Amino acid sequence: MKNHTTPETLLNDQLAACLAAMQDCLAHARDPRDDPHGHLRRHDIAYVAKLMKASARLTEALAKLKGETRQDIYVLRGDAPQARIARDSLRDKGEG
Repeated sequence: MKNHTTPETLLNDQLAACLAAMQDCLAHARDPRDDPHGHLRRHDIAYVAKLMKASARLTEALAKLKGETRQDIYVLRGDAPQARIARDSLRDKGEG
């Protein structure tokens, strides 16, 4: 019997698993526990960041399979001057 799993199906399955793992990590980070210095929470949040990067790569691979070759991802944190400048720049371009 042949396996008819397509690359797109595999990537979608991996993306779904990645997103589920991110949700689990975030739930774990929000769970109150004996962590007076926040080391466990920081570890959970760092792992979520790695999973977010992986999901971005999977999304990019899916887009390439569909013939889309450009994907811009902007992460703006807080209200720092750099974030305001970037946000204003995107707004001026009509992307924000």
